[in-house]
Amino acid sequence: MVHTYMRKILPILLVLALSLRAVTAVTVTLSPQKDNTLFEDKTGQLSNGHGIYFYTGRTGVAGLRRALIAFDLGGIPTNATVTSVSLSMFLSTPHKQTVTIDVSLHKVSQNWGEGTSDAGEPGGMGAPATTNDATWLHTFFDTAFWTTPGGVFSSTSSATTGVSTENMTYTWTGSGMVADVQAWVSNPATNFGWVIIANEIDPGTAQRLNTRENSSNPPQLTVTYQTSSATPTPSASPTGTVTPTPTSTATPTATPTSTGTGTPTATATPTATATSTATAAGTPTPSATPTPPATFGNISTRLLVETGDNALIGGFIVTGTQPKRVIVRAIGPSLTPFFSDALADPVLELRNGSGGLILENDNWQSSQRDEIIATGIPPTNDLESAVVATLPANTSNYTGVVRGVNNGTGIGVVEAYDLDQAANSKLANISTRGFVQTENNVLIGGLIVLGQGPLRVIVRAIGPSLPIAGVLADPMLELRDGGGALVAANDNWRTDQEAEIIATGVPPTNDFESAIVWDLMAGNYTAIVRGVDNTTGIAVVEAYNLN
Repeated sequence: MVHTYMRKILPILLVLALSLRAVTAVTVTLSPQKDNTLFEDKTGQLSNGHGIYFYTGRTGVAGLRRALIAFDLGGIPTNATVTSVSLSMFLSTPHKQTVTIDVSLHKVSQNWGEGTSDAGEPGGMGAPATTNDATWLHTFFDTAFWTTPGGVFSSTSSATTGVSTENMTYTWTGSGMVADVQAWVSNPATNFGWVIIANEIDPGTAQRLNTRENSSNPPQLTVTYQTSSATPTPSASPTGTVTPTPTSTATPTATPTSTGTGTPTATATPTATATSTATAAGTPTPSATPTPPATFGNISTRLLVETGDNALIGGFIVTGTQPKRVIVRAIGPSLTPFFSDALADPVLELRNGSGGLILENDNWQSSQRDEIIATGIPPTNDLESAVVATLPANTSNYTGVVRGVNNGTGIGVVEAYDLDQAANSKLANISTRGFVQTENNVLIGGLIVLGQGPLRVIVRAIGPSLPIAGVLADPMLELRDGGGALVAANDNWRTDQEAEIIATGVPPTNDFESAIVWDLMAGNYTAIVRGVDNTTGIAVVEAYNLN
């Protein structure tokens, strides 16, 4: 029997709708998340975070320039296969050129920031750096530094294009860029973008390119990727009534209920939100690369955000003894490249286990701006919301509640990231409840196992024991790996692994419910819930760490 205090729910990170078709190709075009220029300067005081141009190469009088650019790839499924990548940038060099200058992209190895500095027009000399700007010396001015002045990046070019004619758009593409983006999609925690390098030998050959702040011809990244028949792909579907956060109790009982105002209240259950689909977006997620010891990734849930009790609520628990510093984000408009009905203006509340308000935000730059930027993962759209908080541990419960401004509706994402993994505490659990339909609109919980394995888990599909109307009478459960291959399946938990499931101490309470006990190595997994004979209804998918 596994002791109660050792059980924790494994994070369900990406709740998606399963595409049952063969290989599906998707093409998305993304705007930069951030860009900046490194101006060669021994004191590290110059930057151009919000300028409309960035620069690369050697100037005639002021030394080297190196441009930085990064894109948020969080909306692409982590198990997608990237097939092509191209970056278009507009050359606005304000002088005639008689030779072609090679401009190359190199993968950056450290995170960096974009402050509010603005060198104006023409901007080639830079402006005084502001908080969290990248400079020649700093990754985030003026508290964090490059390991090597001038930026840390791969010596191998990912792509090179020759530029010559000014006021023209150029394109960078190739297998090196595909490899970079594939690595970032699979392991978002390493996505620090590219540094743009030009001729660093001959004076007067520096190049000027338009930035994301430029209203004319800003950079664009186009990515084409594929998902297989068992690979999660985005699709919206109806939702049920949202419910508040999970608690640390090891025995799941009733599904939580919300208050008359939609404010979450804690109950003795590990179920959290009402959702039927979700993908992570606008942000990086943790790597599945083994790092000791076995641990959890971040928490993310996507839902069609509606009004009243049908807001999006993501519940999580902080276990351990030391306070945990987190960023919680509400993402909406940056999902537009993936979903036409993305939530236009999300509002975020962070509440404790008793429903008390800890922090709230509408538009992340309106409060805690510097703290949010310093995390390295600010939202990419100014209408999105975020809060940074240090939360007590000791199995305390929290909810991130997302609604639309003026009762707006649309697809939104709520996310919680661990900003202090060295602390003796962690984000311990989440479970997701949603309305299970058929075909693409099944319920899928995505989970990532980090660190040295194996990690023994129990995954459960709960329906008939939920004390609400409209439940899924007979849920079936599949566990699949990151490539979509079936790991295990179950319909009615007593038919397979009965003794092992009972030994966990958390068997389902209804014989028609399903469960799987398995040892998982580091990697990405999905837990898929369907109804027998294509039946529909509300169900819960959840996972427990049994180590």
